[in-house]
Amino acid sequence: MIDNWLSKTKFKKLIEKFVKKIFFGRISANKLTLIGLVLGLSSAFFIFLSAKIQYTCEFVIIAAILMTLSFFFDALDGILARLEGQTIFGGILDIFCDRTVETFIIIALISTDPELLVWPGIFSLGAIILCITMFLVVGGAIKAEELDETQKVIYYRRGLMERFETFIFLMIITLIIALRLIFLWLFAILVFITAILRFRDAYLIFKTKSNMSESE
Repeated sequence: MIDNWLSKTKFKKLIEKFVKKIFFGRISANKLTLIGLVLGLSSAFFIFLSAKIQYTCEFVIIAAILMTLSFFFDALDGILARLEGQTIFGGILDIFCDRTVETFIIIALISTDPELLVWPGIFSLGAIILCITMFLVVGGAIKAEELDETQKVIYYRRGLMERFETFIFLMIITLIIALRLIFLWLFAILVFITAILRFRDAYLIFKTKSNMSESE
């Protein structure tokens, strides 16, 4: 939701100018995506270390900084891709890297207190699987000429929990150790609701198409 709101503000134009000036012609969108992946995995590694070594606070802060940078580069790669000319592989790489970072961060968070966080962690990962399944099923069923809504090479249906909301939750869960159980459960529930809403959207989309075909 926040992603959609930001895309309609002046902030988007400022970021586009920044990307065009700093990155366009100097580095590819796919390389930015991979940089975001490395930073995200590094964040997960420091979260894991925070429960194994005595410098817990320091490692949590480092993890939060790396997570923020990972999200930042992930936001920039899409803008750069639109300037360069989007490719299907670039879209696939972006999805793969995003889900990989989220998965490893959640696993790292679980590892900090397995007995307490294992169940909300499992439900979170399961909900993410449901979301990406709906994403792939609906995207595969939508015809290429209907991609104009999002101007992406891979069809993307807006949802309750998108990339920015996920970043906020993972950041809160990482930084506020005492509330990790509560926020991880809340994250799992919201992602599951997002999957259900996408299923509902798919039903409405194809029901409408079916009715239109019958009327013709």
